[in-house]
Amino acid sequence: MGFSRRSLSRHALALFCLGLSALAHSGDTATAGLRVGLMHSEPWAYYSRDGGGERKSQLSGVFVDISRELARETGLSLELNTLPYGRVGKELQSGDCDLTYLIRSDDRDAYVEYAGYLFSFHTLVLARPGSTLRSYDDLQGLRIGLVKDIRLNPRFDGDAGLNKVEVRDYETLVDMFLSGRLDAIAGNSISLHHLLQKRGYPSQPWPRLMLQKTEVWAQMSKKSPQLGHLPRIRSAVEKLRSEGFFENAVQRYRPAAESAPQAKRSTRERETAVSLTPTLSSR
Repeated sequence: MGFSRRSLSRHALALFCLGLSALAHSGDTATAGLRVGLMHSEPWAYYSRDGGGERKSQLSGVFVDISRELARETGLSLELNTLPYGRVGKELQSGDCDLTYLIRSDDRDAYVEYAGYLFSFHTLVLARPGSTLRSYDDLQGLRIGLVKDIRLNPRFDGDAGLNKVEVRDYETLVDMFLSGRLDAIAGNSISLHHLLQKRGYPSQPWPRLMLQKTEVWAQMSKKSPQLGHLPRIRSAVEKLRSEGFFENAVQRYRPAAESAPQAKRSTRERETAVSLTPTLSSR
């Protein structure tokens, strides 16, 4: 059965419109904001009252400050999402998150592209006063808390002989430690000291065992539809690191008792105050 010229024209028009719709959808994906997954924990990304009272909570933290400056430097729109630590890596692997900031780890090489080195911190174990932590062997017999799925040190991570208790986040970890439910806690030095100071223990002489120095890198998912922006992000990270921005961002949240003397303000900070860019959003 044949088609009339009129019906063929209508059919061709429908196909043309369908093609335009698909093209528009593809364009929306390419131009949408980068989804940035941030570990929801102090001092990295957390909500704080702006002036207290009924005023709206503000998203603050080291990774928030870094995201602001990357948005400013690249001109890209960044959509910030706070996530439990365990979900950040999973969403990066699945492609549900485009960009994040995590320690560099070989087991992520298959699904991430590294966008640049940011800064380093120490991973360590803190024990209750009176404990002895002179060597790794002193960890035996201690009930040690740590955040679930965290990577601290190859030997420590793979040591099934230690009594390790996994928890959801750093806040829970520190609270269990202070309440006497844990003999020791393991994590990064910045998170542990920040939260202990906030709870009134800024200069407590905790016995400690350093595990290693760890690098934090900006990382993009290989499944991200925004992967074409990787060169621009790498260039921005390199520039900001050369200006000292990342070290100064960390320094602003580091407890005074654990800090070296205050670093000089970075070149960028001297030139302009950091403010929320219009292309940065959070949800």
